Amino acid sequence: MWYVIGGIGLLFIILMLKNGARNNDPLNRKCAADICEYLTSKENFEPIEIAEIFKENARYQAQANHITSMVPLLLMKAGYPRDAAMAVVPLLKSAVLLIPK
Repeated sequence: MWYVIGGIGLLFIILMLKNGARNNDPLNRKCAADICEYLTSKENFEPIEIAEIFKENARYQAQANHITSMVPLLLMKAGYPRDAAMAVVPLLKSAVLLIPK
């Protein structure tokens, strides 16, 4: 029983460290900041332009999926309402589909 609990705890710690490493990647943070800047400076958003931001920062699809989860949090920290920040997620996901794997 203790082995199962220890295994689950170890798995949780590994997942947290992996996620923390992706959050601390400076290129991921820069890309998320660039996307937030684009979203706050425009009225109409285009998935193609967001895909270009991913490409400019040399992000591939797996990294872009993680960045998609970072952007709403940055927008909320900047003062956007939660609903408005979460409303950009489908747009970001459609942009992720436009970049190479």
